[in-house]
Amino acid sequence: MHELLREYSKDEKEYKAYVQSLKSSVLTAFYTPEPLVAAMQESLQVPEIRPGRFLDPSAGTGMFISRLKDIPEVHCFEKDKLTGKILSSLYPKSRVTIDGFQSIQSYYNGYFDMVSSNIPFGNTRVYDRNFDRSEDTVRKSSLAAVHNYFFLKGMDTLREGGILAYITTSGVMDSPQNRPVREWLMNHANLVSAIRLPDNLFVDAGTEVGSDLIVLQKNTKKTELTEKERNFIETRLVSGGININNCYSGLDHIVHTSVSMGKNMYGQPAMNFIHAGGIEAIAGHLRQLLAQDVENHLNRELYDANLSRPAVSTGLEPEFETPLEIAVENHRQEVREESPSQPYEPMLNLFAAYADEEEAEVQAVESRPSPSRVPSASRKKKGDEPEMFNLFSQENMYDEAATQEDMTGERAAAEAKWQERRQKFEEERKKEMEPRPFTGEIRPEYKNGSIVKSGEQYGYLRGMGTPDIQFHPLKLTVTQQYRAAYYIPLREAYHDLYNTEAETETEQPELREELVKRYDSFYRMFRELNGKDNAKFLLMDAGGREILSLERSVNGKIQKADIFSVPVSFNASEVKHVDTPQEALAASLNKFGEVNLEYMENLSEIDIQELLKQLDTRIFYNPMMKNYEIKDRFIAGNVVAKAEWIENYLKDYPDDDASRKSLEALRKAIPEPISFELLDFNLGNAGYPCPYMKSLPDTSLRQRPISIIRNPSTSLV
Repeated sequence: MHELLREYSKDEKEYKAYVQSLKSSVLTAFYTPEPLVAAMQESLQVPEIRPGRFLDPSAGTGMFISRLKDIPEVHCFEKDKLTGKILSSLYPKSRVTIDGFQSIQSYYNGYFDMVSSNIPFGNTRVYDRNFDRSEDTVRKSSLAAVHNYFFLKGMDTLREGGILAYITTSGVMDSPQNRPVREWLMNHANLVSAIRLPDNLFVDAGTEVGSDLIVLQKNTKKTELTEKERNFIETRLVSGGININNCYSGLDHIVHTSVSMGKNMYGQPAMNFIHAGGIEAIAGHLRQLLAQDVENHLNRELYDANLSRPAVSTGLEPEFETPLEIAVENHRQEVREESPSQPYEPMLNLFAAYADEEEAEVQAVESRPSPSRVPSASRKKKGDEPEMFNLFSQENMYDEAATQEDMTGERAAAEAKWQERRQKFEEERKKEMEPRPFTGEIRPEYKNGSIVKSGEQYGYLRGMGTPDIQFHPLKLTVTQQYRAAYYIPLREAYHDLYNTEAETETEQPELREELVKRYDSFYRMFRELNGKDNAKFLLMDAGGREILSLERSVNGKIQKADIFSVPVSFNASEVKHVDTPQEALAASLNKFGEVNLEYMENLSEIDIQELLKQLDTRIFYNPMMKNYEIKDRFIAGNVVAKAEWIENYLKDYPDDDASRKSLEALRKAIPEPISFELLDFNLGNAGYPCPYMKSLPDTSLRQRPISIIRNPSTSLV
């Protein structure tokens, strides 16, 4: 394979990109058997449910779109470069994006009728700036696991009533740590179906892994949960310390012929479900269960009510105007006001257009009639207007102009042809400055107002996030063209480095070297980015302000920012491996602020049961939080109320040994009640308000001579 990749790659850089892409996806990608996909689509795409816009966010080689028929718009994302190339060739009519799902534009939020795929899974971290900056804690935490992220991102792209159907790891439904994600999904969608697939489904891929088919229908306006949806949120602990989702309590929605207690692919205790009938039998069983759930739980009125969507406008306006767009519009307005009837005068590019124009002028001169016999139009007078001379076309001004009668028919035709060529040349140059569809690569950092190059022209983009992205040419001076030629590669080098390190959480020395190279090239030509003229030009670009941050001022001197020497999108000194459970616990607390057993297992290569055994007195299971907590956090606060809650919980779940152990720890921490004899009551008062003393009734106290002393600072006596 390496030989083939190297042979068909255009250069070493592309070859390395293909290899790295394969390495990045090999641990999270499992290709789905065709009969299973057929069963899913036949059950979901019944005659009354025909999606007009379909999205596969992890398409592979296109198994989920191979059987689609009569669907006008199909979008696919595939992160692996080589697989994406294959996908593009197999399905040229589909819109294939060879990039991660996180690169989808926000325009497609609420856009698709159906989102379906076999999504990647694992603790692979995803970088999505919008999620990372979100105030929604579930969105932010979903970035730590790629499967959780795909669920939330997929829901964003669905329109109201749209259908999401994912094959995913069983950890989404079974893991107590994923409870917030399940609760978020149930608050934003209706549960149509949840079916557990047998562990031997992907045996042809060389692995046995537990997986689920989860089908949701987006409904953000729901006010209550069904019993089935409440079960989807909760898990229960069965014998052997195994967590399983409450939806599977009856085993009726599990495709299997036998079940046994064993271990999962990570070596943890698990219930192993096996189907001995082969892939066709598995697909048949799935088809039966899914068709029944679609019939009973899919809200067709909700689906149909939001099916229609206005066509995408080709002239979509951006949400805001960039400084570049405002400046261009102001310039155009000034030109219109100053010379409303003035014909279009193209601006010549000193390097690209001058030679063409010179050639056109030479051809025009050769085709023109002799100056001695042809009158110059520039010398004709209109009333009292002064004579105007054309530097290139005028004849000897001291010779007397020939009359129209002297011009032969042949010369008149030649003059007319020359004028026609000149007009055609001006029209072509004018057409070059008109907006047109952008056919170049759409990079993740592009937005409305980004400066880009199309052919030999520089311009800016409009309509980003829509199918119709427009390129608007700019009239730039020669210096500005030079500056753009050095600026655009610098901007691309910065985003390539930052985004790659954020996604992989590994240092990228080659990309950092490229950034340094591009910055130094710009600096040699134009000096500091934050120089007056440079900053003015960079701020014309929608993302220019971020590039200005590549420099910082230290004691009045401009210096390179930290990104030129160290990663800034992740902590490069983060622990990659530990030897003991205690070290794993400390690393988990440092990174997540809580006990994350899956992270601790991967970090220490010690299975979860052994971790729990060795951390027996340091962490306790909290059934209220559905997660383990450190002792200092769990045995704190109102321990009496916690103990009472767990006592009631154990009445419903008596087999939960972890919670019973936690209850014993809480009971030991309950303080001994203070006996009545040790209570000290103090009924005295340091003083009384003056009005109160004056209002006392006429008692023996008032009959005796007393003196009232007022404290001026407290107004008490």
